[in-house]
Amino acid sequence: MNQEEFQKNYRIIVEKIFNNWQNLRLAVEHGMGGRNGQQTAIDIMNYTYQYCIGNENITEGELQDVIEELLDQEFDTICEDGSVVEIARHLLRYKYMSLQGQYVEIEAELSKLPQGKDWLRNDVKITYTPIDGDSSSEDAGSDSSSDDDDEMDIDGPSSSNTRTTRSQARKKEDDFVEPEEGWTTVRNKRK
Repeated sequence: MNQEEFQKNYRIIVEKIFNNWQNLRLAVEHGMGGRNGQQTAIDIMNYTYQYCIGNENITEGELQDVIEELLDQEFDTICEDGSVVEIARHLLRYKYMSLQGQYVEIEAELSKLPQGKDWLRNDVKITYTPIDGDSSSEDAGSDSSSDDDDEMDIDGPSSSNTRTTRSQARKKEDDFVEPEEGWTTVRNKRK
């Protein structure tokens, strides 16, 4: 088998795995990557593919670190559900199976994945829906949305009339915002 055939087939495998990764899709749908989150996800998929074919002896741990760093940098997201470990394991396993020409076995396994639509393509539009509501309003204190629906009150030393959440501030600036003194990061394992 030649290198060109391997790369073509492995590309299809990587796309199939990334298109079935729900955490990545949720990050895009919830605006974690900004308005260009879908393109960022495509770029992460492309980078991961290039990384896998360009490095012969990568370990699952190394690939996992690369993917986690990309998610953190580009989506300000940490996956705590083990999906990054699973993605890295499958990508490398299928890479080595591809190099041995085991496409029938790979196809049999990949056919067990949900047969959803491929969304990591430029001709597919993913709806951008920020978790905290639309950030197009420049006035954070406006009453255009119900406070009960969009905000979660947390008892603490912060002022109750400061209504801008950290994620809203991040979306307005479209850059990473270093945590300010007095802020606590709260992560949910499940919704």
